[in-house]
Amino acid sequence: MAAVPHSQEQHTIDCIEACMDCAHFCNACADDMIGMPHEESEDLIVRCIRLCRDCADICLLAAQWMGRNSAFAIRVCALCAEICELCAGLCEQHAPHHAACGDCAKVCRHCAALCHQMVAETIPAASTGNA
Repeated sequence: MAAVPHSQEQHTIDCIEACMDCAHFCNACADDMIGMPHEESEDLIVRCIRLCRDCADICLLAAQWMGRNSAFAIRVCALCAEICELCAGLCEQHAPHHAACGDCAKVCRHCAALCHQMVAETIPAASTGNA
């Protein structure tokens, strides 16, 4: 019986760590793109920088709210997963021109998967109306 809470607790810890890693990679990716030569479309670089920064912010928020067991953490995790997937998709497009985008996309996909799993595991408990 104690194994189920431990499993949920471990998954929360893993998700928090994935969010923190994703925020780190997204910030590093965006910072590396600033001032980069614009061999390809400047619009792609600008969108990628902005999305990486948004992704880093939502990942940090999700990690903080999960860490303090906020009643709204699961909603932030759902948004985090959505933004991570968008960021991964854009970084994958930019990866041929910027190696850091390839790494960023992988970390974003991993974070999205863990956040999706967190939402899937929590929704039945959240739908009872207990905060």
